[in-house]
Amino acid sequence: MNHLWRQCQAAICSLTFENANGRITSGSGFKVGDYLITNNHVIQVTDARRIVIRSVNADSHTTALDISFGHLEFRTFLVEGDPETAWDFAILRIPGPEFQALPSLELAEEDEIEVGSQIAIFGYQFDQAQLSMHMGYLASQYFRAGVHYLQLDSSVNHGNSGGPLIDAVTGKVRGIVTRKATGLTQQFDALLHSFQQNINQLQVMQQGGARAIIAGLDPVAAMLATQTQMQRIAQEIGRSANVGIGYAYHINKIRASLARHSTESPSQ
Repeated sequence: MNHLWRQCQAAICSLTFENANGRITSGSGFKVGDYLITNNHVIQVTDARRIVIRSVNADSHTTALDISFGHLEFRTFLVEGDPETAWDFAILRIPGPEFQALPSLELAEEDEIEVGSQIAIFGYQFDQAQLSMHMGYLASQYFRAGVHYLQLDSSVNHGNSGGPLIDAVTGKVRGIVTRKATGLTQQFDALLHSFQQNINQLQVMQQGGARAIIAGLDPVAAMLATQTQMQRIAQEIGRSANVGIGYAYHINKIRASLARHSTESPSQ
């Protein structure tokens, strides 16, 4: 399947989010036309200061593209997105000739995809600097709350989020890889819900103004920061669990959005 590698690898990027202490998290994305496509949850890193977009050469590890932006500037590139609770995608228009010089992937025109179809997953998994590709099959598909889910028999790991799901026959994008469900998914969801309840309560206390300073520290602010950090760590642990079922979202929602923006802004 090295023809798929040659056809696709140059259009797939890593997105690394950094703050003053270094790397926070990373994910994958891919170029379609003038746009960078990734998961919405990949770009929701509120305390990032810098975002690095990188691609590699055909050897899978030497750098072909390396550009960076401040967090506030990067947020202005967002054209359209859908939250993780829905289609979980983000469409960004990245300025500059370096990104625009990258080749583009093509989206599959048809909506139908048969169970058993062979697919390829590309991404920068486990925060690695090298791009990986692995093969699999479409195990099943279903709709929930209007969202078209593609279940994969291939592993999906931390860092694969936002990468393309490629049709092994045509080389076109069939979906956007998003996450996996593990035997602990419900437990992690419950844990994240508990963290969010704590964060909401602490925010109410903080906004109420009834705060005490102890030894120069605001205990409510300290607990809020700790709960937020623990929530993020739990999210990353949940996404990094090694055994689970991989999922992607069908590309049709993104295809419709890109078509609309191309019609609305033909000169951009």
